[in-house]
Amino acid sequence: MKSVCYIQARGGSKRIPHKNKLLWRGVPFVADAILTAEASCIFDLIMVSSDDKEILDIARQFGALPVLRSDKMSGDTITDTELATEILKPLKKFDVVCKLYPCIPLLHPIDLTKAYQMFMTSGAEALRAVDVNGIDAGAFWFYNMTDKPLDTLDKIDYTLDISQDINTYEDIEEARKKDETYRLLG
Repeated sequence: MKSVCYIQARGGSKRIPHKNKLLWRGVPFVADAILTAEASCIFDLIMVSSDDKEILDIARQFGALPVLRSDKMSGDTITDTELATEILKPLKKFDVVCKLYPCIPLLHPIDLTKAYQMFMTSGAEALRAVDVNGIDAGAFWFYNMTDKPLDTLDKIDYTLDISQDINTYEDIEEARKKDETYRLLG
């Protein structure tokens, strides 16, 4: 089974300008996501899809394949399925896809590895990461290569012990607090 990880990292963000390029532990959020994916040791290819040349340069610098989005796929109204269809079209040789969000500062590589193993043995069409309350954590999805919309796939959930979806500056501060507490508890 061949697996591909794609990180969707637009340059624009309405609530936090240039969010994917902000630093977390000394590297841009998008680089942190690349490093997490690499450390999981489960992907044959890691790629970053963006409309922002600086983000694509970061992807290249951290060993991911940079993929420039078409103008049509660069807006904030594009669905995940539309984007996946465009960027995965030439990658049909892959069996398993991981959609990894770029701003996932508390994600540990072992969670990706465990979720992948859970997905591969489940028989489900997809697996999504959820927080301890069962809400989509905005972290990752695994799914079999398909043209079907993601929200129509038969999915199971993988619960993250710690997570923080980043949508506001307050979310970044909350992630820092959780990270500090998590490190202290070790």
